[in-house]
Amino acid sequence: MRNVLVTGATGFLGQEVSQRLMRMGYRVVGLTRSVRDNLAVIPMVGDLLVDAPFVGPDLPFEAVIHCAGHHPGETNQVEPLHEEGTRRIVDEAMRRGIRRFIYISAMGASFQAPTRFQRSKWVGEQIVVNAGLDYTILRPHLMFGQGSRTFQRLEEAASRPWAVLPESKPLIQPVYVGDVAEIALRSLWLDRTVGQIYDIGGPQSMNLEDVVRHIARDIHLFRLLTVRIPKRYAYYVLHKLGRVGPILTGEEWEFLQHEVTRQDSRWLIDYGILPHSLAIYYSPLT
Repeated sequence: MRNVLVTGATGFLGQEVSQRLMRMGYRVVGLTRSVRDNLAVIPMVGDLLVDAPFVGPDLPFEAVIHCAGHHPGETNQVEPLHEEGTRRIVDEAMRRGIRRFIYISAMGASFQAPTRFQRSKWVGEQIVVNAGLDYTILRPHLMFGQGSRTFQRLEEAASRPWAVLPESKPLIQPVYVGDVAEIALRSLWLDRTVGQIYDIGGPQSMNLEDVVRHIARDIHLFRLLTVRIPKRYAYYVLHKLGRVGPILTGEEWEFLQHEVTRQDSRWLIDYGILPHSLAIYYSPLT
């Protein structure tokens, strides 16, 4: 049986990746800080933030899928996990002789990105790239699906006849979490994806208000009053309260200011995936 080590296996994306791997017949070992009764994967006990050996099965692993990471706005301390945590799992992969490494980064990751979240993801990318591994780096945009914290708040906002939203003109391309998991899974056997970095966005470009209106239609609320916080005031509220309105954290809002100006179509070709539409996922007919 083929073995894959997954970090963040209990998280939003990591759970989806692990379930798909197991359905494909893989043995999934999940890095976890503690063993729980409801854990679906084989545990390897360890903490990416603690310099201590990982304790778990000594198996020949085919690959590492590094899903562990903070959500935008979840904490002000994103650098330790995204940077030092990535360095630790890269070192562990090299120590175990694992060549294939799939890293989940984020759309807009760069040295000059507007958020600490994106900048720390870029540093993680450089650690992976410079390690000499057979890497594939995936940069998904805002992911939707069962368990998304951001979309849970957007769903709450859409369930009322009115919604307070920060003004957000940039276009975003929400991507289905199952599509990102499927891409990570197919990376294991698609050699043409080795050494590639993919920006992954969904098939639709829309602004934040469009997203909320799609969700509202799903619950048959076809008339939704939106109250927009002007952008100049949104920045003021952000620095005073750490949040922009009742829906988004400041880091989430700044992350969404990275407008998707181009569609990276390479992943559609290389992986042969027809991406799921947010409009279909949140459809009153489904």
